[in-house]
Amino acid sequence: MNAAPHRREARFARYAWGVLAWNVAVVLWGAFVRASGSGAGCGRHWPRCNGQVIPQSPSAKTLIEFTHRLMTGADGFLVLGLLAGAFLVFRKGSPVRTGAVLAAFFLVTEALVGAALVLFEHVAEDRSVGRVWWMALHLVNTLFLLASLLTVTLFAFRFRAAAVPAGVAHGTASRATA
Repeated sequence: MNAAPHRREARFARYAWGVLAWNVAVVLWGAFVRASGSGAGCGRHWPRCNGQVIPQSPSAKTLIEFTHRLMTGADGFLVLGLLAGAFLVFRKGSPVRTGAVLAAFFLVTEALVGAALVLFEHVAEDRSVGRVWWMALHLVNTLFLLASLLTVTLFAFRFRAAAVPAGVAHGTASRATA
């Protein structure tokens, strides 16, 4: 039995856990952005911050919002790696591939909804009905993104466990049964 595919699946599964953990951190930081009233920290500019790629002399609120944008930008590369890995490691029709495609889709829509919140000024102290709808959409999309990433992670581990005979995975195979 060739162990190379199993190692690739194991590496992918660990990477998927890392991407999921990173996304939970991004979501928690986003909650901090909202709780601290820092959503307008970069002004009405997106993707730039106060009209600059890197803000000069930023306030605390600008640093908080800018950090969230940087984390989300890094997440784009992580999810792209997850998508590529899913297609390289798992077969056509695999739920891992489907979950990775959905995660990429929901990450793009998450960025677009976040951009809309900024550009329509539904941030910080805005109490409009528009903000309620956009925030609800943002939260629902976030849950779909996390669910997609969890799907990828759980199925990646499930397929890895199903592909490795019992005992081999934990080094307990006896010579008598071999």
